Amino acid sequence: MNGEAYRFADQRNLRRFIASPTAWCGLLRDPVTGGRFRPNLRSPEAYWVNGPYFFTSDSTKDEFVRDPKRYQVIRPM
Repeated sequence: MNGEAYRFADQRNLRRFIASPTAWCGLLRDPVTGGRFRPNLRSPEAYWVNGPYFFTSDSTKDEFVRDPKRYQVIRPM
């Protein structure tokens, strides 16, 4: 979620997280502004490659949707 990695003890906990990620995650980083925030059920959301991305505002979501590759996090292998 938002390019951040999560690990789960078992499939049951993974399913619970997928069903309601905002109930289980902590602070996230808005991929456009870089600002940290705690998402809730009303936070703007978009899906791309590895799952949902949450945003601090509709304007940052719109910016992300226009060019998501621009905000892609590249992790070293």
